[in-house]
Amino acid sequence: MRFLGWDLSDPFARRPRAVDVAVVDIHGRVDFEQREWPAPDGEGRLEPEALVAAFPVGPADVVVVDGPQALARPGARVREAERLLRAPGRTPDVLPVPGGPFHGFVRGGVLLFAALHRLGALELLDVDTPEPGRARLFEAFPGATWRHLAVEKLGKKSSPEGRAARRERLEAAGLRFPGSGLPTHDELDAALCAWLGWLTRTAPERVHAVGLPLWRDAEGWLREGRILDVRRT
Repeated sequence: MRFLGWDLSDPFARRPRAVDVAVVDIHGRVDFEQREWPAPDGEGRLEPEALVAAFPVGPADVVVVDGPQALARPGARVREAERLLRAPGRTPDVLPVPGGPFHGFVRGGVLLFAALHRLGALELLDVDTPEPGRARLFEAFPGATWRHLAVEKLGKKSSPEGRAARRERLEAAGLRFPGSGLPTHDELDAALCAWLGWLTRTAPERVHAVGLPLWRDAEGWLREGRILDVRRT
């Protein structure tokens, strides 16, 4: 069993950043990889088959994604989980057109989750199972989880001091990083996502899901959805 953390980027950017991937084994050992988004077509579509091919998942893998899994409920301009966790990216009730702040990021995340659920047969919390310990595809918001983990301020996430503090928090929580070099802040966000997935199987009492349950509307769109986070002690 592997636990994958994906730090999504905007697939509609002129030059999309590679998606940083953290791979954590059952013993907490971390490796890093990268994935490239498939190219969208001229109408802003990302084909589900291309997405599943670009983001391969093993039959026992648990995936936690820093990116939105679903649209807001009809009439809402933000999902309840995003409001509660103070996420900067706000997902509306319709798929946004790329170009505005976070629009491409939100669109890419929603389409990726839909493809992985439909074609990859990855179980989602609420629509497939009520138990985090049985789901295999989750959403996380690292910004909120870092706040919960910090006994004191961690420092700017892109600074050497901030990155070192984040690595130390994850090591204290059970992860084992390769070598002595500092991961990038995107890699650390991916590692945090993978760590949350790891906890769903190794210490489920330490995690919970925030927000409104995920559901599918009459047109087939996934809406709302809870975000995985650590419990406050």
